[in-house]
Amino acid sequence: MTVVMDTFNLIKEHVTWADGIYPKLIPKEVPAGQTSLLIRDAYSNLGSYGNDTFNTIDQDVAIQIYYAVDSDLDYDDVEIELMKFLTSKGYTVNDIKGRQTDPDTEQDYQTIQVTRHKVIEEK
Repeated sequence: MTVVMDTFNLIKEHVTWADGIYPKLIPKEVPAGQTSLLIRDAYSNLGSYGNDTFNTIDQDVAIQIYYAVDSDLDYDDVEIELMKFLTSKGYTVNDIKGRQTDPDTEQDYQTIQVTRHKVIEEK
């Protein structure tokens, strides 16, 4: 399973404050009146070289939180709780972009980038 789908499944089972959680893209029919999480690939780095191969991979995932236009969520609380949850599952928080407003939907959104460190098993 891909890192995006692994992360999606973890978040889907844990987060209760979002109206929708989507891997790769948010469907066009999703209204701006709901809070949505979008989980996408960012990039990966290979590491721990030995015996003419790599033995680890750091897989980065971007999580974007699009808040409903009339959201009454405490943004800090839900973002910190999500980051603490992912950290408890072995992810590292790399970057928090800072909240912005989408010019098309007028939704506030936050982008959080996390990394999963994966050891490659010999086959």
